[in-house]
Amino acid sequence: MDRTQPVELVTMVMVQNPETQQVLVEDKVNVPWKAGHSFPGGHVEAGESGLHAALREVREETGLHLTTAEFCGTCEWFDQDHGRRKLGLLYRGTQFTGTLQSSAEGRVYWLAENELTVANSAASLLTLLKVFHRDVPAVVCDEWDGPLQVDTSQG
Repeated sequence: MDRTQPVELVTMVMVQNPETQQVLVEDKVNVPWKAGHSFPGGHVEAGESGLHAALREVREETGLHLTTAEFCGTCEWFDQDHGRRKLGLLYRGTQFTGTLQSSAEGRVYWLAENELTVANSAASLLTLLKVFHRDVPAVVCDEWDGPLQVDTSQG
């Protein structure tokens, strides 16, 4: 039995300013989900580690250079009809240098985390916060780019 399947690897990083406790939000443009506040991230390139991709995406999209980032958990979307999945690697970082600047991906700025709401944030961002805060290890969805839910699987 062949257990392989196409996997699209992506990252997302919650960057927090240790002095103000604000989080770095990005209002991404041209996305296939409900737009709004999100965090920097993007695709993992072939031969690139998830951590390297996360650090690179933050630099490209925000101008900030994260020293490192801590792995928090995963998000997954499944496309049963096409036998594929998208696996998101979620990271969190607080140590950075550089000057904040927006990119073609969208406008970036600091915001108090308690100002993130369902109405003003990208689809499932509040669910993803549960992983970033390590309340849960993973969130999933049975439809491609659909709304994420806490993974209740038990081994």
